[in-house]
Parts: sequence; structure tokens; C-alpha cells
Amino acid sequence: MKSATRQPGVRGAALLLVIFAVAFVAVLSIAVLDVMATDLGVLRNHASGLRALYAAEAGVGHAIAELRDKYDSTSTVEGTLTSPSGATCRYRAEIDNAKPVVTVTSTGVAGGFVRTVRARLIVAGPPMAKAYPVRIVWWREVAGVALLTP
Repeated sequence: MKSATRQPGVRGAALLLVIFAVAFVAVLSIAVLDVMATDLGVLRNHASGLRALYAAEAGVGHAIAELRDKYDSTSTVEGTLTSPSGATCRYRAEIDNAKPVVTVTSTGVAGGFVRTVRARLIVAGPPMAKAYPVRIVWWREVAGVALLTP
């Protein structure tokens, strides 16, 4: 029986290749996890910004309901919303009533983000009966996404 002979210098080559392969896979895995964590953070911020926008729009809707009930309302309406995920959003809508043209500016806050929406409305008041008709002339976001600063 012949014994296996080894060439000098080849003794640890396989172990060295395995160590390099494991190191490469580890570095690649860490890079993928870092990208995934960044994407998750971007998604979380986008969702918070959208919740703030929807809260601001809810403020305009609340103001329209107020104007349908009280034609000469100039109050500020506020509210809190809870999203299906359990996140809390706040809104504050200011009604500038220069009858019959009304401007409503509503600000929504969620997850550190602030979004502002403005709407121009025409309210047909008395002698119309309650609920007073409200016509939306325009409705748009007036400022982009802003972050709350501590």
C-alpha cells in the first residue's frame, strides 16, 4: 500500500481558503443587513410623514364640519388620531372666515414630522338651512415635510 504524499506548502491551503470564504460571506451579510436597516428607517420616516399629512387633512375635514354647523365660525379645531398601527397623530386647524370665502390652514404632527395643508372654501350661509353647503375651491399642501426640532 502506498502512502499519500503531500507537497510542501500545500498543507494549510484548504483551511486558508475556507477562512477567506467565511470572512467574505460575513462581510457580505453585514453589508446586506446595513442596507436593510437603512431601508427600514427610510420606510418608517416616510410612514410618519404620511401620517402627519393625513392628520393635517383630517384637520381640514374637521374645520369643514365645523363650518357646516356654524357659518360664522372662526375657531381653531384640534384633534388626535390613532392609526391602525397604534401611532398617534395630532392636528390643529385654524379657520380664517372672511365670509363667504374661508381659508383653513391645518397642521398635522406625527412621529416628529410636521405637514401643513391649506384649503380655500366657499360657505353658503343663511338664509340656507343647516348644514350649510361648503364648496372646496382648492386644497393643497403648502409646506413640505418638516421635522420637529427639540
